[in-house]
Amino acid sequence: MSLDLSRLENVRQHGNKLTARCPACAEAGSDNGGDHLFINVSTEKWGCVVNQADAGDAHRDRIFELVGIRGHPGKAAGAPLLAPQKPTTAKPGPRLPPLRLLPVDEMAAIARMRGWPLFVGLELLSRRGLLWFGMVWDAGKEWPAWIITDSARRNAQARRMDGQPWQGIGGKKAKSLPGSEASWPIGASEIGARPFVMLCEGQPDFCAALLVAWFEGQAIPSFSADQVAPVCMTGAGQSIHPDAQPSFWGKHVRIPIHKDEAGQKAAKRWADQLYRAGAISVDGFNFAGSTRPDGQPVDDLADFAMQINLESSPLARALKNLPQIELLTQRQVR
Repeated sequence: MSLDLSRLENVRQHGNKLTARCPACAEAGSDNGGDHLFINVSTEKWGCVVNQADAGDAHRDRIFELVGIRGHPGKAAGAPLLAPQKPTTAKPGPRLPPLRLLPVDEMAAIARMRGWPLFVGLELLSRRGLLWFGMVWDAGKEWPAWIITDSARRNAQARRMDGQPWQGIGGKKAKSLPGSEASWPIGASEIGARPFVMLCEGQPDFCAALLVAWFEGQAIPSFSADQVAPVCMTGAGQSIHPDAQPSFWGKHVRIPIHKDEAGQKAAKRWADQLYRAGAISVDGFNFAGSTRPDGQPVDDLADFAMQINLESSPLARALKNLPQIELLTQRQVR
């Protein structure tokens, strides 16, 4: 009996094993840690760690009633193709400073610096544990910074609160903290059961994603920003880390495509990886023809968010299949 991974919460891969929140435990109000359910990738055997052996029969039956794939007693059609993995040595992860949540005034300051009329997207990121404040060392002193990372703690990137560049890395504005795995997509570990992923290039687009989703979602019936999982690739030259790819299985992924050549190539490379990882569909939003309030062309999603106007109805351009959407690849799970 196979399970539909797209209906599970908190799916994570550990070598040849997947863990997730047990649907039957969740129904009873437990498994708040999200790891009672286990699935062996090689054999597809599964169960609940707190309801095992013969005593767990009824519990397993309930799991299958909630998320099982009927009509496929063996390996389910469309199941994720996950190859057995060799054990790897755990890496220590990025060296993070003490983190705290950002208060309203700091989120508002970031929004003003980016030219966004609202900080609601930053607040939503903060609630999901994806946006933090920390003091980051550079050029002989510590600087107040806003930091993005996720619960996997494999990658973290910082920008100074005053908007100035980091002198210690050649004047770049984004700084990956020491020990980070640059190819780890920040936010992948928080996708869970959310059906829609916005795969963004860079920290500003990542922080604009939920603002755009919240605003444009008002024009889409039965849609909310809670259905959207923002994910950040911290550089156009990176490929999606293999450990993160199972998180995209069964998802609809949209890539806000940067206008430069590197952004175009990155979008196509990521789309190919996502297709092979089992995403239902992958498409990209093209910003051609859009202008910022100052008349300059829109280059990315962070620029696009500057167009939000609270006095007008949301156009739902980034979240609907309008002519500006160019299909990169699509796969239907049958």
